Amino acid sequence: MKKVLTSLFWISIISLAMALDRAGFLNLKLNLTMLLVYYMGLKWPELKAVLCSAGVGFIEDSLSLRIIGPNMLSKCTVIFITSFFRSGIFNFTPLLNSLLCFAFTIVDGFIVYFSLSVFDTRPVDISTAIDSIMFQSLINGVLGYFVMREQDE
Repeated sequence: MKKVLTSLFWISIISLAMALDRAGFLNLKLNLTMLLVYYMGLKWPELKAVLCSAGVGFIEDSLSLRIIGPNMLSKCTVIFITSFFRSGIFNFTPLLNSLLCFAFTIVDGFIVYFSLSVFDTRPVDISTAIDSIMFQSLINGVLGYFVMREQDE
């Protein structure tokens, strides 16, 4: 029963994040699913995190009505990089979480943009993409400060 409730909780959180990503803010899209993927990479076992992030990426690719794969690739890449930081010698402080969320959102955005540019049509001009990715990174960087509190360590 606990696993079912936990699964329903995560499905509802991911659905809410995707809905907020689609709605946007100030005519710019958010990338809150990247924040959830980062949290999964920190807290969950690696295989479970990769499978769930691939599922999140697949749903995002399906909703975008473009080729399947860029979001899956970017989310799984972020999980692997996060697992490197988690298993390393790094002491996770709120500032480090904020910087990593900022950097991983940039990595995620550029992987998706360049994958779509190479394998499909270029979605937008590069300057528009950089503006959007930087906005998403700033929002996720600020929210990333609160991903892991001191009592979680």
